This record gives sequence, structure tokens and C-alpha cells, in this order.
Amino acid sequence: MKRILHLLLATLLGSTLGLIPLTAQANSGSSDSRVYTQPGDHLVNGRYWKTSCEKYSSSVVRCTTDIWGEKRTAAGVKYNGWVFNTLTYLPSSRASWSKNPLARNGSWTASDGRRWKTECDTAATGRNGCRSYTLTGGKWVVNNIVQFSTSGIRAVRSIPAAAPPLKGVPKEQAPPKQTAAKKAVAAALSKVGSRYVYATSGPNSFDCSGLTSYAYRQAGITLPRSSRTQFSSGSRVSKSNLQPGDLVFYYSPISHVGIYIGNGKIVHAANPRTGVNTTTLDSMPFAGAVRVS
Repeated sequence: MKRILHLLLATLLGSTLGLIPLTAQANSGSSDSRVYTQPGDHLVNGRYWKTSCEKYSSSVVRCTTDIWGEKRTAAGVKYNGWVFNTLTYLPSSRASWSKNPLARNGSWTASDGRRWKTECDTAATGRNGCRSYTLTGGKWVVNNIVQFSTSGIRAVRSIPAAAPPLKGVPKEQAPPKQTAAKKAVAAALSKVGSRYVYATSGPNSFDCSGLTSYAYRQAGITLPRSSRTQFSSGSRVSKSNLQPGDLVFYYSPISHVGIYIGNGKIVHAANPRTGVNTTTLDSMPFAGAVRVS
């Protein structure tokens, strides 16, 4: 049982993507419990679910359920794909879980410092069941369900038969690549609060064209060094058609540049008093804009 516990904890600690908050517990999104206990594809409440089951031990079957939803890359790019929903341990003897914290009331801290808690036989779990939660982003998030067999609930020792094939199941594609413009916006925003120092281009201080040069350099694009020369570094774009990542220029003759970040705002290295900050697009006399990529 000690070996099972170690393997179980390792599995759970690696299964944090797409966890469901306590306020939207794993089984609240579906009126059909088969999505958690029957391998295969399911369409319930207008959403697709995918479950796979395996022998966890000689007497325990574990099923992993994913749901089709929105995912996000480490860089913040959103795309649709299969998101982890929960682990379900099908009915087995309560005695076989006697030394496992996932099957008794209490809380603990894992070796990586993450906090866990388990509740059993409550209104949320029902009789003869337990749920374990991990503290993620300040919220208790359900990770797994353990079910116990009883005289009226037969233990499941083999993998259940798969659900009939389902048409129209979506297939996850590779996440979209982050564009150079989005990378530049993210790089510039990460420097908000940095000092303004004339003729510098990072990583800790910037002037206006130094910030735009630095931001696009993080996206693999080299810009001319001055604001005036950057005005010739891409295709001209009208003020009404601005997109995040466009370079925006001010005054006549041009003497200042920033990066449009959307919603009528820019990020720029303003001056020695305020440093790198965000402001409205129309906070200075607009002279034109350029789309680099």
C-alpha cells in the first residue's frame, strides 16, 4: 500500500491542468456519471468528454476524465483542447485504502509544499466515497474521487467495456504559435515600472525607442534604434485599424514611439519622471503607426 500511495501522489501532483474549483465540482457539469466511469467518448449537456481507464492495482481501477474546453499555453495563447477534469477510482474495498490519505478525512502537505485535504462520507461526496482537493491559486480544487464497494455496491476489478463510438468528437490541434506582435506586447508590458534612461534599451532601463527595440528583439525582430527610423520599419496602418503590437508615433517631427496594446492604450517609456508605463493612445499628438509583422 505504501508503494501505491507514493505512485498515487506522484500522479496527482502532475495532474493540475484544468482542475475544477470546489464551486464547480467535477461531477456538477454532467448528469451522466458514465463520463467518469466508462472509457470512451461521451457527449453530455452539449459538451464532449473523454475517459480512459486502467488497472491501478490488482483490485483498483482508475479512470481519467477530460473535457473539451479552453486551454492556455505558458505564453498565454488560448486554444481549444482536452482539459483534465478528474480522476475516479471505481468501487473497491475501503479496507484497501486504510493507510492512504486520499481515502480518509484530513489534510496534509506534499513534499513539494502543496497543500491537500480529503473529505469522506459528506454531502459533497455521498456515503461510501471520498474527494481530495489541492490548494491551487488560493482555491481548493477537486482532483480525484475514491469510491468504496459495499454489500450493495459491487467492487470493480476489471476495466469496464468502452462506450459505443461517437461521431463528431473534436481532435486537439497543436496550439497556435504566438505572433511576434503578441510577444513584443508581452515583453514591453513586463517592463512596466522600469526606469527611463536616455539612449538605453534594457534590460532594466529604456528610452522610448529603446523599449520598442527591446520588445521586438524578444520576438526575434531587430528594429532601427531611433523613433524616426522605426517609422520606416514596417507597413503604415491607420489609427482606426490598429492592432496590438503596432508601433505608434507622436509629435511632428516624430520624436516619440510606443507599442499599441489594445483597448485604446499603449505601453511606452515615457520620461525620467514616470518611466515605463501604460497610457491612452491619445495622450500625445498622434503622428502615425506602423505594423512590424
